[in-house]
Amino acid sequence: MPNKDNEPQESARVRSRKRVNQKLREAISKEASADLKNVEIPPKKLDWMKRTYQWGVKADLSDSGLKLGALNVGIYGEIPDRWDDQTRMPRGAYPMPGVPPIGYSISEKRDLWADNAADLYEEAIQRRWAPATDIPWETIGPLPDDVEAAVCQLCTVLCQHANTEIETLGTWLHQMSYGYHEVKLFLATEMFDAARHFEVFRKRALSNGGGLGLELKGDVKRMIIESRGGWSETALLLYLLRGLFTFTIYRYGSILANNDAEKAIFEKSVQDKARHLSYGLEHLRYAITRQDDKDLVFNNLLGIGERLVARECKEPIVLEPLAVIFGGGVEGAQSGMRTARRLMSDYVNLYLSSLRSIGIDRSDSLSDDLKSYIL
Repeated sequence: MPNKDNEPQESARVRSRKRVNQKLREAISKEASADLKNVEIPPKKLDWMKRTYQWGVKADLSDSGLKLGALNVGIYGEIPDRWDDQTRMPRGAYPMPGVPPIGYSISEKRDLWADNAADLYEEAIQRRWAPATDIPWETIGPLPDDVEAAVCQLCTVLCQHANTEIETLGTWLHQMSYGYHEVKLFLATEMFDAARHFEVFRKRALSNGGGLGLELKGDVKRMIIESRGGWSETALLLYLLRGLFTFTIYRYGSILANNDAEKAIFEKSVQDKARHLSYGLEHLRYAITRQDDKDLVFNNLLGIGERLVARECKEPIVLEPLAVIFGGGVEGAQSGMRTARRLMSDYVNLYLSSLRSIGIDRSDSLSDDLKSYIL
């Protein structure tokens, strides 16, 4: 029955259950208190407070905040040429005896380092963007079927470029010692960037009445992912052979986009890719200057890689979609192919100039197929 406030009264069974539960809680509390009286609490040793190599450190703030590179002060800024610790201990921390080894395979600075890694990490964090909200998707309007098909095919290829980068970085990141955390942190942002590129190009392919196109054969992808000679050798293939090509496509895409959404996609992606290439070139330059005959190793690898890239570029799904996009349709594909050839010429010239910047000149040894693209 309701009470005077017109609220239903609790049944006798409910009231009884509540009383039993309350008595149980009181009994448990008394028993726990009695047990605690018999527990011997050891004195506080606080030995861990003494386990530090350097105390009193205060990193400097800049106008743009506390940067990762600013933490490299005192012993915390000592970056050894070799990091022998096989645990996840942060650089500068006090080691704990008896920690089982992880088994990192990359423990020498020359095999992964780039002086700009900390700054590139900060840039990546500050310039992150979200495809869901930072692209004006509403500006995509109907396109001719042939142009939409070409755009979707290009997006399919670029999705494959991105997932190659994700898989490659995932393979190598866990092999890199924590003594060089600046590089590990930056490469983690690059992996996220690549995931974002996969996302944004998949979204473009599926947002305007089209769909995903034909898969690339994948010889270049396999060459990069299955590279086991070392991170430097893998980076050579990932950044110079594949990365510069992707970068050039992004750059042309930002100029010749069909709408504001595509323009934003390519502009934001080219900004990310430029950052990735900046690390790649800096690391490769560092590796060459600190290892005898490294340039010869790189030259031999490039001779193989160039032939695979040239063969992949002959696949119809690589340049033909670009020709249709640049020509405004199948009817204009012939003139569009001239623009696509200019893109390839820019890529090859950028590839050669980037190699020269790290100390390698392949002007005379460039594969004939790639050389044929130079205008």
